[in-house]
Amino acid sequence: MTSGDGEDILEGSGTTPEPGQGKGRSLGVRAMRGAGSVMAGQVARVVLQVGSVAILSRLLAPKDYGLLAMVMVVVGFGEAFRDFGLSTAAIRAPSLSKEQRDVLFWLNCALGAGFALALTLAAPLVALWFRQPELVGMAQWLSLVFLLNGAVAQYRAGLNRSMRFNALVASDLLGNLIGVAVAVVMALTGWGYWALVGQQIGAGVGVLVLAVVYSRWLPGLPKRGTKVGSMVKFGANMSATQLVGYINNNVDTIVVGSFLGVVPLGLYNRGYQLLMRAVNQFRGPTTTIALPVLSRLETREANDRFLVQGQLALGYSLVAGLAFCAAAADPIIDIFLGQQWQEVTPVFALLAVAAIFQTTAYTGYWVYLSRGLTKHLLGYSLIGVALRAVCILVGLPFGIVGVAAGFAVSDALSWPVSIWWLSRFTPIPVRALYGGAARVLGLAAVSGLASYLVIGQVAGWPSIAQIGLGLLVALASYGLAVLLIPRVRSEVLELARLFLRAWRPSAAKS
Repeated sequence: MTSGDGEDILEGSGTTPEPGQGKGRSLGVRAMRGAGSVMAGQVARVVLQVGSVAILSRLLAPKDYGLLAMVMVVVGFGEAFRDFGLSTAAIRAPSLSKEQRDVLFWLNCALGAGFALALTLAAPLVALWFRQPELVGMAQWLSLVFLLNGAVAQYRAGLNRSMRFNALVASDLLGNLIGVAVAVVMALTGWGYWALVGQQIGAGVGVLVLAVVYSRWLPGLPKRGTKVGSMVKFGANMSATQLVGYINNNVDTIVVGSFLGVVPLGLYNRGYQLLMRAVNQFRGPTTTIALPVLSRLETREANDRFLVQGQLALGYSLVAGLAFCAAAADPIIDIFLGQQWQEVTPVFALLAVAAIFQTTAYTGYWVYLSRGLTKHLLGYSLIGVALRAVCILVGLPFGIVGVAAGFAVSDALSWPVSIWWLSRFTPIPVRALYGGAARVLGLAAVSGLASYLVIGQVAGWPSIAQIGLGLLVALASYGLAVLLIPRVRSEVLELARLFLRAWRPSAAKS
């Protein structure tokens, strides 16, 4: 039954299941069950990420992280092009033949090899720009990341397209666990910044091997005449957007590394990695769930309901957590990084604020991809990168804290514009999205402020006790909102009902 017949979008999508997926299983239920699997895996991955940061920050120096951040700016620049948007094109395609998949695989591999060669040759220029000779060897070894990620791209796309989310989660989690293990062993045996290089390569190898095992697919040789032109065109627009988005997300790193030096960059990078990488572990996989669902929904009503509920699900979970992180930045840094990293505290808090505003508008990204609006996404991304660059440069005279403040201000200014911009090119529930964001932001502000004030009153307590008390206050704030505000209560109960219904025994058997 479609949502137009009275069923909720997360109970029935109005689409026909793909062959091999089984009759009767609604796309919406599969999405919710997939979301549960992905989020459970991401919780484990965040634990791994935060744990590795806590361990390695005590084994390595700020300069080691500064060096990695410098070279990863260049590696990430190539990564924005390496996939050329072909993974997303494969996921959203209405149908995908074996021949098309083979061609896409070899295209990804060729692009990866080309960027690996380019980085190897450009390594001396990277070292010259940042005035750090150690970057030559680091860049040349990290060029292997392009080869590994090029090879794994279509394996991951295939698992995503078929909604094998458990396999995606397992390959990512176990692969990154391998990378962390390599880094810890190398750090303990005195390899210094090379441990961070080993982590990147070890994780890449692990993810590739596991994805191949789970996929049980080996590509054939590419055949001439295979029609992939529309996918390549989509990928070209997507790739340009990814590049602009990458610059947007790394303007701060480029500015700090170029003007403030390697040690300030190492400090800034620790705050960024501890916060933003953890956030992306939760936020990024929502696209994994949403993209194949939105690409197949048949009605505008179904799309609108999915978007609104998706925004609220992110808001009442991830945004709430980010508000607490901003409030409890001091004890969090003390526990996970140690006293020697206390300069990171204001950076961490400000980046948490930035992530809150990013998350309120994140569902728009799903729409751009699922509806093939990559050209318009590119336009908005250009606006965003210009605004962020201006804000960060204004904050630069105030050091890494000023840069983080500029980062946060740019996101606060751009999130309402993002919804308006998207509405110019495709129908979306603008009023509902603005209203949902306003409630989410209002609750986050009240909860975060309450936690911050309470933590400030017990600053002499052990850090773990400060976090525990602040968390109780945050939970109490949201609990009161659910009890006293009818609209919030109905939204939270509806999300809980949908999640429970997706995991009821009948859904599990379907």
